[in-house]
Amino acid sequence: MKLTVIGAGPGSEELLTLRAREAISRAKTIYSTPRLGAGFAALNPAIEELSLSDMFARLDALGEGEAAVIASGDVGFYSIAATLARRYPQAEIERVPGLASFQVLAARLGLGYENMKLYSLHGRGGGAVGPVSYHKRCFFLTGGAVKAHDLLSELCAAGLGGVWAAVGENLSLETERVLTGTAEELSRERFADLAVVCVENPQAADPSRVLLDGDFTRAKVPMTKQEIRDLSLAKLAIRPTDLLWDVGSGTGSVSIAMAYRAHEGAVWAIEKNPEAVRLAGENRARLGAWNLTLRGGEAPEGLRDFPAPDRVFIGGSGGNLEDIFALILEKNPDARVVVNAVTLETVGEAQRCFEQFGLDYEAVCVNAAAAEKLGRYRLMKAQNPVYIFTGEKAHD
Repeated sequence: MKLTVIGAGPGSEELLTLRAREAISRAKTIYSTPRLGAGFAALNPAIEELSLSDMFARLDALGEGEAAVIASGDVGFYSIAATLARRYPQAEIERVPGLASFQVLAARLGLGYENMKLYSLHGRGGGAVGPVSYHKRCFFLTGGAVKAHDLLSELCAAGLGGVWAAVGENLSLETERVLTGTAEELSRERFADLAVVCVENPQAADPSRVLLDGDFTRAKVPMTKQEIRDLSLAKLAIRPTDLLWDVGSGTGSVSIAMAYRAHEGAVWAIEKNPEAVRLAGENRARLGAWNLTLRGGEAPEGLRDFPAPDRVFIGGSGGNLEDIFALILEKNPDARVVVNAVTLETVGEAQRCFEQFGLDYEAVCVNAAAAEKLGRYRLMKAQNPVYIFTGEKAHD
């Protein structure tokens, strides 16, 4: 089988490359998804507009034949070209590049895109809050279940309603609209499926920043110290797109550090002390960890509507550790769990829970001391020893 995948740009004939125009014109068998092919009918009346399932059925039956497929945008940017390459690994595939929608929108706005972070939310899940929190300029493909106004409403709900945004709808077509304003202003509009979004956040946080204890407001609320916090985060093995829970979040020191590491994901945290929740909210805003959702309440009841976690940190269980474990593993049997224990009673309970729920685990006891100035001298002042348990389901 020989396939030619043609990048058609945003959909108008005038933005086709000469090579793409030639490839469309000369193809004897040529397929397109609905709507896209109509813009090029004058170049080749043989274009068939098919659903993806029908297109794949035709290609499955092609055998040693030859066909062309018109792809929206560029063949290297979230394109059907990658799907075709996976589905037909033995096929000879020629890729004809086209203009990507981020290039067209950037040109309309007079912006460069060399430092723009590129994302697709079209049928891929995920969200915009993490990327916008930690990057000064982001571009998003939308469509399907996530429309442009849904993305903007998500930013507003997280506290990012004041960031600048631009929406390009039906780019290059007669019905093109390019609107700019704050996320809050544009969230009141309604946009079609063919809309893309650029967001600028000049106050974006640096996710590689090392958070020190002095970066957090704590008042009289207990806080996990930096040495224990950093080691616990290392044990969690956080990936950028992870969804994380923090149970017993206190001042939010661990939650915010987790949010920085999961800078394309999200953190959901619960804390029963209202004063701690208030302080954590202040720390979240000051440090720009907008991908952190804070809830006041008791665990496990307050966790039941949380989305399924990839990683969970438990810094305080309120004596409900077994029930918390049960809920975590009900939501995601493969979740990785880290428990910090200070009292011997919690140490015993943590060990029992890891064993009861059949998780492979390890435990370390960390004894840290920090220098404290006393007159002309600095003395080492010991912190409480902390037991760090780490476990997850065994994998063969």
